[in-house]
Amino acid sequence: MRGAGAVLILWGAAALFLQRRREELLPLRLGRALLEDLAVLACQVRVCRTPLPRVLSEHLAEGLGAVWLWRPLLERLGGEEGLPRCWRAAVRALPPPLDRLLAPLGPLLPEGGETLEAAIEETREELTGFVRAEAARQAGQGRITAALCLSGACLLILVLL
Repeated sequence: MRGAGAVLILWGAAALFLQRRREELLPLRLGRALLEDLAVLACQVRVCRTPLPRVLSEHLAEGLGAVWLWRPLLERLGGEEGLPRCWRAAVRALPPPLDRLLAPLGPLLPEGGETLEAAIEETREELTGFVRAEAARQAGQGRITAALCLSGACLLILVLL
């Protein structure tokens, strides 16, 4: 019976670890997805001159970026609000610091042209830096989270048994 209890405690600690890692990795995964999506947006703005609602519905409708940013933005665009206000509201839902990195694009979206292209490229550079730094930070954070979950489970097993 003690062995089964110990296994259940370790299983619970492993589940807690996986849940925490999923939560901790969200900004990194979302940053990578948005980095790819911004490349698509830049191409559509620069080369194809596609209107934003069409880009959102046809080219950016799938993936993690669509769930967190592009679909909510497209839904807000259907209302009476202007594009910068819709962008600000959609970006506000992103985890930090992604919200801060993407916020400056909002006022430039209606203008389009070279100004928007330059802003998208600058934002992509900032996102690239964030992704690199976050990947390095998450490598260490994962080990710490695993150690805390395992040590907490072991302590609980020792106390209860």
